[in-house]
Amino acid sequence: MKDDYVSFSSKNILRTFLFWPRIFKLLWETHAAYLIGILIVSLLKGILPAVVLIATRELINSVIGGVTAGDFRPVLLAFGFLIFLNILSDLFNIVDGYFRKMFQSLLSNRVNLKIIEKAHLMTLQSFEDADVQNKLQRAQAEANYRPFEIFVQMLAIISSVVTLFSACAILVAWKWWVIFVIFLIPCLSFYSFLQIGQREFNTYYRRAAKQRESWYLSFLVTRDNSFKEIKIFQLGHYLRGRYLDILKEFYKEDKFLAARRSYTSLFFQTINQGACGIVIFLAVHAAYMGQIMLGNLISFIQAIGLTQSTSQNIVQGILSLCQNNLYVKQLFDFLDLPEEEEVQGMGQRISGIQSLEFRNVSFKYPNTDRYAISNISFTLNKNEKLAIVGKNGSGKSTIVKLITQLYSDFEGDILINGQSIRELNKDSFREKMGVVFQDFVQYEMTVKDNVGFGDVKGKDNDQLVWKAVEQSGITELIHNLPNKLNTVLGKWFEEGQQLSGGQWQRVAIARAFMRNADVYILDEPSSYLDPHSEKEVFGKFEQLTEDKIGIFISHRLSTARTADKIILLENGRIIEAGTHDRLMRLNGAYNEMFEIQASSYLSTDDSESLEESEYLSPLVRTSAE
Repeated sequence: MKDDYVSFSSKNILRTFLFWPRIFKLLWETHAAYLIGILIVSLLKGILPAVVLIATRELINSVIGGVTAGDFRPVLLAFGFLIFLNILSDLFNIVDGYFRKMFQSLLSNRVNLKIIEKAHLMTLQSFEDADVQNKLQRAQAEANYRPFEIFVQMLAIISSVVTLFSACAILVAWKWWVIFVIFLIPCLSFYSFLQIGQREFNTYYRRAAKQRESWYLSFLVTRDNSFKEIKIFQLGHYLRGRYLDILKEFYKEDKFLAARRSYTSLFFQTINQGACGIVIFLAVHAAYMGQIMLGNLISFIQAIGLTQSTSQNIVQGILSLCQNNLYVKQLFDFLDLPEEEEVQGMGQRISGIQSLEFRNVSFKYPNTDRYAISNISFTLNKNEKLAIVGKNGSGKSTIVKLITQLYSDFEGDILINGQSIRELNKDSFREKMGVVFQDFVQYEMTVKDNVGFGDVKGKDNDQLVWKAVEQSGITELIHNLPNKLNTVLGKWFEEGQQLSGGQWQRVAIARAFMRNADVYILDEPSSYLDPHSEKEVFGKFEQLTEDKIGIFISHRLSTARTADKIILLENGRIIEAGTHDRLMRLNGAYNEMFEIQASSYLSTDDSESLEESEYLSPLVRTSAE
């Protein structure tokens, strides 16, 4: 379901304040002592301006009275008190600045951690949804600092209200109706700025998809693994142009909104200054007529200015609160999305995997009507290896996603140890699986991290890491790196060492081998490997999967003949199944694909291809000779 624009109606404004209990809970849990300290200092800062006005008034009046009475002591007392207030004001600002700086850092970190934790707990189905990605973009771009903005604005409003009442108390002693004149214009401007705020929010709200696109364009141009293609195909200027078009669109929108806000501010500020000018003129006239003392005149003028500024601050603060509430709503909308862990903690835990069965399993991806796989059935027991082969797009990788329960909304049933996978605790059976995905991750981290992530608990055990490295056949490669296991891989960070595609893939295989699993799955493990490396990896795989379940997926049939079972997929269905020899004797689709691949290897003069042909099939080698 697509996101809708959010209206700044009174109903929606009031609804956003329902998030405040969650916001205050978040603030309190971040650091209660800083929170209380900031509240106390803000209240004191709110009272201080009015006290300074009174002290200034007393100083001026004492100077005038001292000249007449010839007594300078009241002047010194008033002056000393005013200096003390100024020092106190500076002290409050320093303490407040420290508390806010520390609190903002802690709060921002806490919100960002919540976003990361939420993303980790989501299902792949949810995470791949475009609307969810838009929510994530909004949460990351805006909402991570908005809770602190709400807190700051709330404090500013509280402080301004305290200051306003203090200033009004001074003006009431002269003319009570002056307060309403000064406060009227900011109140009248509230609705106009409310409408501007609505347009600003809706503008930023609908930008999420474009912002993700602009980030991706920037990422493409600045990422090392896309640099070569961009250089060769001369895409730099084109991608820069698309990026610039988005920036220009954003700038045009921002310029319009800024101009509208500025014109509205100018209009109301002019009226407000005119009203305050009339009130100040009345105060000056009263002093001229001897109705009030000079010190009172100065305090009244300052109180008028203070009332004007604080009333505007209160109105603007309320408007900002309403707007920030809507941004924070985006954060909580994301945090409230369904997550896998809500049910993942439930279910029966298992200590190991002895068998795996697909029973008439069908699945179609979200928002599509076409089945990716249909009526898939097979059974695997310990010490058996299954090869899933077929053309690209035949549904091979989908089976892996279902086995690992990255997707769980399937038809039919998947059984582990004879029990439905829906009844099991996901963590418990995932702990027993080692997987190399087709789109494996290249972690821009150390070798130890890259391999050790296969079993985080054993990551710091160098012996276990080296064992996984040896099992994947990259011992010599790692020994030749400058810092061996502590060498940073990739080019994002200083002193990083870039690997070839095949080397990265073998690091990913080592990561899977790091885990003491009952089921090992290799999804297209030969996509980056040369024939010699492929043969070595599958030899290690056979050793590793003794007394375990092994599954490998490939569109190359050269490796399939070593499997105990082979299933050939076409358009999401199993069209042939059996051992290599049985499928060759069927003389069907598998045989045809195998002969085509074998003949292509045998017809080339490339030595590596000939080397691969040596372990394709004894039958093929004999016929070729």
